[in-house]
Formats: sequence, C-alpha cells, structure tokens
Amino acid sequence: MNKNVTDWEPHEALFVPDQDHLIFYRNIAEFGLNHLKQEGKIYLEIHEKYAADVKELLEEFRYSQIVIRKDINGKDRMVRCSK
Repeated sequence: MNKNVTDWEPHEALFVPDQDHLIFYRNIAEFGLNHLKQEGKIYLEIHEKYAADVKELLEEFRYSQIVIRKDINGKDRMVRCSK
C-alpha cells in the first residue's frame, strides 16, 4: 500500500483483523437490511481490487441498483446500492 495512504489513514480503516476482506462490507450490508427504509441507499468506498466481490456480496443480501463508480484515475472505487 502506498505510503501516502498508510501515513494518513487509521490502521483499522485499511486492514481487516482476519483474512475476510469483505468483513466490514458484510456488516454494513446486514446493518442496512435492519435499519434502512425501503429504497434506502448505501454508499461505500472500496478497494479497486474488490469491486466485483463487493457487488456479489450486496447481491447476496438482495440489494438492487448496484452501481460501481470509478475515481479520477479510472479505478473502481465507489459502490452505491438500494435496499
């Protein structure tokens, strides 16, 4: 990971406690099922490497209108979905 990231972001925001790189996205998806109103939205910042995995996870939780957006460098970095 680039030094400009590790120097400024908290360790907890960058690294997972085990090998499950989707652990936080899974927790957010579960939380959303119980707390979002119908058609409520979730917006996530993602690692470019995991865009397809995050999309698949959200589909498993039956979220819809899943959109992956690119950053200014053309990398998959954002996801939006609806309950």
